Amino acid sequence: MTNNLKSGKLSIFPLFIWISFGITILAGAAGVILPSLDFFPAAGQTRLSFDPWITLFKSPGLVQSILVTLFTGLAATFCSLCLTLLFVSLFYRSPVWQWFEKLLAPILSIPHAAFAIGFSFLIAPSGWIMRLLSPHVTAFEVPPDWVLVNDPFGITLTLAMIMKEFPFLIMVTLSAASRLRIEPTLHVGQSMGYQKEQVWFKVLVPRLYPHLRLSVYAIIAYSLSVVDMALILGPSSPPTFAVYILKWFNDPSISYKLVAAAGSTLLFAMVAGTIFMVHMIEKLAGYAARRWIVNGTRRSPLSRIKFPLSGAIITLIACTGLSTLILVVWSFTLKWRFPEALPTAWSAKFWYRGLADMQDPLVMTLLTGACATLISMVMVIGCLEHDALQKQIRRMDSVFYTFIYIPLLIPQISFMAGVQLLLVIFNLDGMWISLVWSHILYILPYLFITLKATYLDFDPRVYNQAALLGKSRYRAFFGVKLPMLLRPILFSAAIGFSVSVAQYIPTMLVGSGRFFTITTEVVSLAAGSDRRAVAVYALIQQCLPMVIYGLAILLPKAIYYNKKGMH
Repeated sequence: MTNNLKSGKLSIFPLFIWISFGITILAGAAGVILPSLDFFPAAGQTRLSFDPWITLFKSPGLVQSILVTLFTGLAATFCSLCLTLLFVSLFYRSPVWQWFEKLLAPILSIPHAAFAIGFSFLIAPSGWIMRLLSPHVTAFEVPPDWVLVNDPFGITLTLAMIMKEFPFLIMVTLSAASRLRIEPTLHVGQSMGYQKEQVWFKVLVPRLYPHLRLSVYAIIAYSLSVVDMALILGPSSPPTFAVYILKWFNDPSISYKLVAAAGSTLLFAMVAGTIFMVHMIEKLAGYAARRWIVNGTRRSPLSRIKFPLSGAIITLIACTGLSTLILVVWSFTLKWRFPEALPTAWSAKFWYRGLADMQDPLVMTLLTGACATLISMVMVIGCLEHDALQKQIRRMDSVFYTFIYIPLLIPQISFMAGVQLLLVIFNLDGMWISLVWSHILYILPYLFITLKATYLDFDPRVYNQAALLGKSRYRAFFGVKLPMLLRPILFSAAIGFSVSVAQYIPTMLVGSGRFFTITTEVVSLAAGSDRRAVAVYALIQQCLPMVIYGLAILLPKAIYYNKKGMH
């Protein structure tokens, strides 16, 4: 009875998320669909017509833009998923796996925009790799006229997205691993003569993929609608479809904002259609694999690619590390001519200038990220505690959590564009509280992804022991449960803060250009500013999440220095 009463009080958290998310999602849909039909009363457009759609389909380069978008999005998703499944099946619990697991937090903390800038500095015709190889290997005395960055096919953008999405899928796999009974399954399978890789793909992967499904769909939505990385690494003539839409939204003419609304609706249809197509492919693949799963084949050819896959993982990590290192080098560069491997003159003046200029964006980034993460964490813990008391995890998994992930499954520019247009109507655009809420929409799902499994696996008998000692449930919660879960909570909070730092579209659209964060400054500077100034801003953007990750690791050790099990 007591548990039901307390659970009833905690039901305010999932109820609030249901209502607030539902209203926001409906507002985003209405705010983009109605203007796409030429209905926008705030601008005097009150008659329905298909004029925005007609203008959209007459736009030059539209077909090529859509094709490049589909290629980059699908290729990045497919390669990230294949790389994840192969890596897990070949290296789970191996030294390579443990090594990568230790590097996962720093890799995940790097914002997409900062990584894209460092990656472009690394692989450009005048980038660091070409400088290290020239002139002895390449014989180049000047940078070659190669289109490696902003290539028309989006290959560089695809590679960069793979490098960012693969670690994310590994993180989701780690979260799901505790529920799969991996070790006993491997022991049983190997005792029957099956190779480890065969056990993975015949038994464990079919059980693992349902835990990855929503994350894969989120990657599809992100890859098809990414803006910040596409502005830095993607093609420019024409750009990817999401960048095209952003340019229309930034146009001062109302007519082009209506065209942008039509484009956002089309992009949403593209994402929904792609996710549906992938879902159908999943069904067909599952049906086609049934006979193979039970055919008794015990040998697997995957062991032959173990060495090449190790090289691919090492290359991925090396590129990530070198992308950060080259930013450090450029930020202290005074003079660096091609093909010299390192600068011939060094200076910290760009740091002095950058730190002086970025105070306001830095404060806004920290304040918005801290508030959005704190509010999100309170709501997430309230929902998870409600679930733990109700013991209805399966029902909530299929309904509530799927609902929570909806913002990740909708193209960000489509969703935020609709929200922004309605905020304009109600005079709520350009307000800081609206900006914080737009960040919460994307922080909450990631907090659930990272914290749910650990929180719900917490042993409920701790409460019984506390009750035997005369402690109330509230005192047991704040005095026992939260301290024992401090490390995963802080780690999830670090991920939430890094998500907030990386938000570009919500800050640009919902903030109506009135709020400047480190990310908006980085993307705007990357368009054509001095590499040295860009490197300073990109490093600051990288350092913010890394500092929070460091605190998440060190604080439990400092607070519980005499309790090793809580480190």
